[in-house]
Formats: sequence, structure tokens, C-alpha cells
Amino acid sequence: MPRGGALRRLIQGIAAAYAASWAIGVGFGYGLKGTHWWDGGAPWEYTVLRDFHHSMPYWLDVAMRGSVYLGTNILVLPVILAIGLWLWRVKHAPLLAVHLLVVCIGSLSMNGTMKYLLSRDRPTFFPARGLYAWASYPSGHLILTTALYFTAALMLRRARGWRWPFVVTVLMVFVTCYSRLYLSVHWPTDLIGGLLIGIVWLVGTWKAFTSFDARVRTRRATT
Repeated sequence: MPRGGALRRLIQGIAAAYAASWAIGVGFGYGLKGTHWWDGGAPWEYTVLRDFHHSMPYWLDVAMRGSVYLGTNILVLPVILAIGLWLWRVKHAPLLAVHLLVVCIGSLSMNGTMKYLLSRDRPTFFPARGLYAWASYPSGHLILTTALYFTAALMLRRARGWRWPFVVTVLMVFVTCYSRLYLSVHWPTDLIGGLLIGIVWLVGTWKAFTSFDARVRTRRATT
């Protein structure tokens, strides 16, 4: 297959993954918006927020507030740019660098645009703390941690055979969910929406990039 054809299929695959992620996120959001739960939350959501709103030891409270930086563009985007540059220039792995950047930037852009489009108010039952801005739906932290951290874990599994990054990633997703509810900045359905978007974006981009890599390797082997 000509390289141009492989690249075209990669771009089409990324576009399809973005469209599917957008469809699941907006579809789930508008489904919620069509119910009376949208503005004030469902009774079970209030119960969840109440159960998560409890006192923690000071050090654990600080950890909960600090953990949110691991799922926000304030920290993640500069780190991914640095890692991408290192992969490209030092490890000579431009495809990995582009893959990480696409997943990161796509996650951040979907979060911002969906928040603007759907514009859900954040919970007001308890004082919100930590990092929060814009609208409530979807949870950008869940989109980013699900898609980006699992992508990195899959890359390490493929390159090194390591499995422990999956444990770290699952723990990170769990802590992110817990902290967003503990800090009272999201409805539980915001987290569900973010998780769905992140999973679709993860699977779609992984399929697009691994298919491209396989085509390029096949082409090199036959020339």
C-alpha cells in the first residue's frame, strides 16, 4: 500500500474515532438533558454526592485536591508535549509521539466544546473545591485519564511487556472519579459521560494508529 494511502486511512480513522466519541458524548448528554435530572440531578446522584461528602484526614484531603492536576491540561498537555518531543528526537518514534498528542488534544477539545454546547450547571449541594471551570458535563478529567493513560499503558505493554501500568491507570481513573465526587464538582452522570467518551476515543485512536503502523511495517517488509 502506498504511504499516502496509509496516511489517508490514519486520518480517516482518527476522524471516525472523534466523530464516534462526539456522538456518544453529545447523545448521552442530550439524553440526560431531556429529563428533569439535568438541572438538579437525579435523587440517586444527590445520595452519591452526600455519601462522598465526608471528612478526610488533612493529608488525604490535600491528596484528593492535588490528584486532579493529573487529569487537566494545566499539567498534562505540557508534559505530553515534552514526552512527544523526546520520543520524536531521542527515541526516533514519531508515530508514538503523534499518537499521544492526538489523544491528548482530542480529549481536551471534546471536553471544552461539549461543555459549551450542553452547558450543565455544577452541583450546588455542597461547596465546590479544587479545579473546576466551565460547565459540569462532561467530566474532562475522566475523558483525559481514561483515553490518555490507557493509551500509554497499552504502548508500554506493547513495547516492554509491562502490565503494571494498567494497574496504575485503573487506580488513577478510580481516584479521579472519587476526587470529583468528593470535591462536589460533578454530577455522577458527568463522570459516566466522560468515561464513555474516553473509552470510545481510546479504542478508536488505538485502532487507527496500530492499523497504520501495521501497514507501514508490511510495506517496509515487502520493499
